[in-house]
Amino acid sequence: GRMRFSPFGIRSLLTVVLAGAPVIGAPQLPLPLPPPPPGTELFSAHRQKFLEKLPPGSVAVVHAAPDGEGVSGDPYRQDSDFWYLTGLSEPEAVAVFVRDAERGKQYLLFVRPRNSVEEQWTGIRPGPEGAVSLHRADQGFPVSEFAKRGPEIFKGARTLFFLDGRDEKFREKLLTGWETASADAPEPRPVADAGSIIHQMRLVKDGAELELMRRAATLSVEAPRAAMERARPGAFEYELKARMVARCIEGGAARMAYPPIVGSGPNSVILHYDRADRQMNAGEMLVNDTACEYGMYAADVTRSYPVSGRFSAEQKAIYQIVLDAQKAGIAKIAPGVSYHEVYDATVEVVVDGLLRLGLLKGERAEIIKSRAYKTFYPHGSSHWIGLNVHDAGSYRYSLTEDRYAKYASAQTRLEPGMVLTVEPGIYIAERTSGIEPRWSNIGVRIEDDILVTADGRECLSCGAPREIIDLEKALAR
Repeated sequence: GRMRFSPFGIRSLLTVVLAGAPVIGAPQLPLPLPPPPPGTELFSAHRQKFLEKLPPGSVAVVHAAPDGEGVSGDPYRQDSDFWYLTGLSEPEAVAVFVRDAERGKQYLLFVRPRNSVEEQWTGIRPGPEGAVSLHRADQGFPVSEFAKRGPEIFKGARTLFFLDGRDEKFREKLLTGWETASADAPEPRPVADAGSIIHQMRLVKDGAELELMRRAATLSVEAPRAAMERARPGAFEYELKARMVARCIEGGAARMAYPPIVGSGPNSVILHYDRADRQMNAGEMLVNDTACEYGMYAADVTRSYPVSGRFSAEQKAIYQIVLDAQKAGIAKIAPGVSYHEVYDATVEVVVDGLLRLGLLKGERAEIIKSRAYKTFYPHGSSHWIGLNVHDAGSYRYSLTEDRYAKYASAQTRLEPGMVLTVEPGIYIAERTSGIEPRWSNIGVRIEDDILVTADGRECLSCGAPREIIDLEKALAR
């Protein structure tokens, strides 16, 4: 999965779906209901915790995501950090958090004013009054007043924490205002990244967040099932993509969690292939990496299977190695385990399997030490997942090491409430030196979302077929 959101918009997608045959078959699992509006208690709890973590004598300013006028047709997507603290899905807004001895702990919300003409086009706004009554701000103001009230907000603060929501113009104005207000300060007033606090909070999910993630995973499990109903030689990759996206949208998803990947044959060995414009042929492998975003929370699910419905001997051998590696990685997950141990477990299984098949040659220990396996397994086994598909949170690895060494050195210890993917893969490109043609263009990745629990782990997405026998049965239907 990727952090960027789908360029393959809902409207264009539904046009494809409605122009073609209907989605075949009934869902295998009950779909979740459309997401209810999150309760204000969820965001109040996040704000209270955030204010507790702010150093005394500080101000934090968090900005909403810009209102991008994209062509995809997907609805506006709020910045994840802003949403985490406010629950407000509105551009231009500014949230201010104050913690000092004189004013105590305050939450101020600057929003667009009510405007009947504009609201007729884009929907009802809460306005400054609703910022207080609906979103529980201590005070609500029109966003146009933020600059004017800046000196009052910054008064007495020793440190400014901020997140700009990727709005560069806002950042420039904010920092200029802070520097101006700091000109006569008796001591330096530093500026810091509020993400250093918020992102560690986001790493451990609470009960309400986990409920949304379970729903996202449950719905996302239906995407590969819908694709399998359409998979056959002669079909185009975009036919499967259309069915998976339609399945997510009809189940209540506002958008996909990332651009869907449907890669067959030579495309199955391209990790982030998202064009989906190739006709599939008999005898090829197909990689589906597609999942929904539900109630702002992402899932990330990958299944790989043969276009023809039955694995060849070579495909089966590679697939079984990847499946065993994934199971070994998942089995490692438990409180107190270092993050890298999950990756290490997958590497050992992949190396042993490729040595057994003769695709790797040499001493096992040396292959692992030198990472010679990266020709076939070029990525990590895991990433955090939550409000973003590649979610915020530290991995605690050295920034001086190369990208492969990072996976093996990540020291964060797992805690209950963390959610991470486990997604080993093997990719054998046609151009790979010294490989017999029978192994060419076999790409396999298997990915699921795993919750760390008090006594081990819970797989949120394992309802999608993974075993070879179950995949072949599903494809036969």
